[in-house]
Amino acid sequence: MAHKLCHGGAVMEGIYDVMLADEPVGTVEVTKQGLYYRFDCRCRLSGTVICRISLECDGKHESLGVLAPSGDRFCLSTKLPLKRFGKGEPRFTALPKRCAVPEGFTPIYPDEPFRYLARLQDAFMVIREGQAGVCFR
Repeated sequence: MAHKLCHGGAVMEGIYDVMLADEPVGTVEVTKQGLYYRFDCRCRLSGTVICRISLECDGKHESLGVLAPSGDRFCLSTKLPLKRFGKGEPRFTALPKRCAVPEGFTPIYPDEPFRYLARLQDAFMVIREGQAGVCFR
């Protein structure tokens, strides 16, 4: 696996493993394009559970999105601003789309409908480990 991670700056270009539990299930190629990083993910999954890719870097978590079937693989391509990422070694993880989160916290994902609209009057917005969500009173 070739890494071009620059610990002195916020450059994280290279090819990284995607982990599911403790097993590598695919790769992410990270390239810098102007003020953005481009993430190209390719994974081998069973397809029985919808998964999203999570990136952890410098103690912050960022959801890259949901993997979509493409031939015999599941793929995702997205771009995110450089400024969202700090220094440090990135770690990519495939998580079930409905992965467990801290108690009382419901994450908000831009590509998914929010199932608790009727309860928003009793909610407040929070950000936990870089993930926007709501907590209910």
